[in-house]
Amino acid sequence: MNTDPAAPRQATGGPRIEETELVAPLVVTAEPAGELVRLRLAGELDMSTAPELLQRIIALATGGTPRLVIDLAALTFCDSAGLTTFVRGDRRCVEAGGWLRLTGAYGHVARVIEISGVEDSLGYRPS
Repeated sequence: MNTDPAAPRQATGGPRIEETELVAPLVVTAEPAGELVRLRLAGELDMSTAPELLQRIIALATGGTPRLVIDLAALTFCDSAGLTTFVRGDRRCVEAGGWLRLTGAYGHVARVIEISGVEDSLGYRPS
């Protein structure tokens, strides 16, 4: 029996199990719609994926498209880092003369938006 605490664990009679960090992907799809862009989010928005989304929002806002609708219908998870990204993204859009709006959340994501209080400041619309 291996007594090294840093050694990978192995179940008796089973395959060797190594601990790894798995990052759930966030897929962002941009759809131009007149003077605004609809961003459809799919996957998980957390501290590992939020910076990429914020950079995308900033690029759109400073690149001449500061009106964004973010569709959350396919988003399965959102934590405080995701909410912070929405608030910071909205500030960047406002600075560029536009706005950021959220729509389509359900389940856990809708509940996080509701209890956080950002729904009013970001113009959240369930559908």
